[in-house]
Amino acid sequence: MKKYMLLVCSVFVFLFVMLSQSFAVELVADMVTKEGKVTRNGKIYVKDSKCRVEKGSTPLYIIVRGDKGLFWQVNNAEKTYLEAKLTPDMKPTIEEKVFGETARKLVGTETVNGYTAKKYEVTAKKGNKSETIQQWFSTEYNFPVKIVGSSWSVEYKNIKKGGVSDSLFELSPSMVRDTSEVPDVLH
Repeated sequence: MKKYMLLVCSVFVFLFVMLSQSFAVELVADMVTKEGKVTRNGKIYVKDSKCRVEKGSTPLYIIVRGDKGLFWQVNNAEKTYLEAKLTPDMKPTIEEKVFGETARKLVGTETVNGYTAKKYEVTAKKGNKSETIQQWFSTEYNFPVKIVGSSWSVEYKNIKKGGVSDSLFELSPSMVRDTSEVPDVLH
C-alpha cells in the first residue's frame, strides 16, 4: 500500500507542477488525467495558494498549502498523512508560466470542453531533461484547461468559480502524521 501511495503521490506532484498561485483563483473542476494507457478521473479544488487534488475513489489525496509552505499527502483510509516542505517545483501553477519553462510560443486560440483558451507550445526543463508541452490556458478562469506532455495529459471540465470551503485544505484533527516515510515528491 505504501508503494502505491508513493506512486500516486508522484503522479499528483507532476500534475501540480503543471498547474501557480499568482492569481487569486477560486474554483473546483473535474479532472481527467492520462498517463500512458491509464486514465483516471478526479477533482481539483483551488483557492488562492491552496490546492487539493482527489483521484476518483482512492482514499489518497493531496493538499498543497502555499500559505504555509507545506505539502500533505493524505491517506484517508488509514487516517494518516505525510508532510513535506513545499518547494517551488511542487507549487500549483494556475498561471500561464510552467515551472522550469525555458520557451513559450503562442500557436493559436481553441475551444476546449467549451472553454476558450490560448494554446501554447511550452518547453520546460526538469533536471537534465526538456519536454515540449501543449498548454491551453483560459483567461476567463486564469487556469489551464488542458495540458499535454509526451506521454501524459490533464484536462479540466465542469469548472465552477467560487464556493470553495477553506475546510477542504485542512487536515482532520483525527489525522496522524506518518513519520516513517517522506512523500516521494522530489523525483
